[in-house]
Amino acid sequence: MPFLFLALLVLAEPNLAETRLSGYAKSTLLVNKVEKTPQLDFPTSYEAQNNFRIMLDGFKNNLSWEVHYEMTPIFSSRTFISSYFESGNSAYRAYDLDKILSSNESKNKTYQNLDRLNVQFQFDDSDLTIGRQSIDLGSARMIKPTDIFLPFNLQTLNTEYRIGVDAFRYQTHLSELSEIDVGVIFGSEGKSENSAAYLRIQTNFRGADLKVSMIEYARQTLYSFGIETAIKKSGFWFEVADVQGDEHYTLVSLGLDRALSETLFAQIEYHHNGAGTDDPSAYTQKINEIAYKKGGVTLFGNDYFLPSISAQISPLLNLSFGAVFNLTDNSSFISLLGEWSATENFYIDLGWYHFSGRDFLELPSGTVTLGSEYGLNSDLVFTTLKYYF
Repeated sequence: MPFLFLALLVLAEPNLAETRLSGYAKSTLLVNKVEKTPQLDFPTSYEAQNNFRIMLDGFKNNLSWEVHYEMTPIFSSRTFISSYFESGNSAYRAYDLDKILSSNESKNKTYQNLDRLNVQFQFDDSDLTIGRQSIDLGSARMIKPTDIFLPFNLQTLNTEYRIGVDAFRYQTHLSELSEIDVGVIFGSEGKSENSAAYLRIQTNFRGADLKVSMIEYARQTLYSFGIETAIKKSGFWFEVADVQGDEHYTLVSLGLDRALSETLFAQIEYHHNGAGTDDPSAYTQKINEIAYKKGGVTLFGNDYFLPSISAQISPLLNLSFGAVFNLTDNSSFISLLGEWSATENFYIDLGWYHFSGRDFLELPSGTVTLGSEYGLNSDLVFTTLKYYF
């Protein structure tokens, strides 16, 4: 593997003396209550997601590197893993470790993810990063139309680190607030048909951050524009992406955020998903389209409203509320989360996911199909213990 050679090269560098070892251990217990319907009758399920991440970072003068590895043992009372865990999409990785490290029957599995393996060369006005890294090109907050490189599903619990992709990335600074960012992202086996390339130009005009991007992937071309600015005491963002090729669609996100007080923060976002459909019975057919396999699209409806609010109750306790309303099929996903800082590096979370909407839809032919995006999901209660070192 080319990145294995890269790692050996970095570790053998005698002048790279400054290193840092860090990481976390997380353990989440999920209780999933499935409501009984004529088509579905499952007992309450239990799942334990455990995340162990080791991060080794080094730097010296104009050279830095990262090696991050994560192991996730999951113990479940049912035979399939819930949608609240992102097992590591390999769509933009040239080569990778086996996703499943070990398994016990079909209920308990251990996943692994070599999430970072890169070297960054820092020059006077530019940076060159080679290897597995995180790439985020969007301007919006919740759903970023330009973000095609392995974004998280909105229901994923552990989203602290974006999924790494294999890339060559060159960023050059034209001025203090302007930058050109160009990269090549390698897909399976490094083949061109599985890979992608992008160009982004970012600047600031009268206090507004402007981004223009172009991405080539899977015989598709994405053109995007994004702006982030302030409107009086509120932050504002707008991002649009037009995708042309074998599939043609447009994605739009715009929103506002504002600090309502020193301890209260709110935001709202509207998203239009041109890759989606207004027919819930066609949702399951969408997953085979390029937009969902390679284009970073995870939602199935056309229009969404996403409000959220967070509050610092005390220096040790934070509460947050978030929601995703599918305006196409009138289904919704609501989340409540509390985080308590028990000690300096130890945190306890308690959360609740609530889903509503039509579960099944009977077609004129008598066939039963999916009734909405979130209606079939059952409510979830979870608690997470988190320790950082």
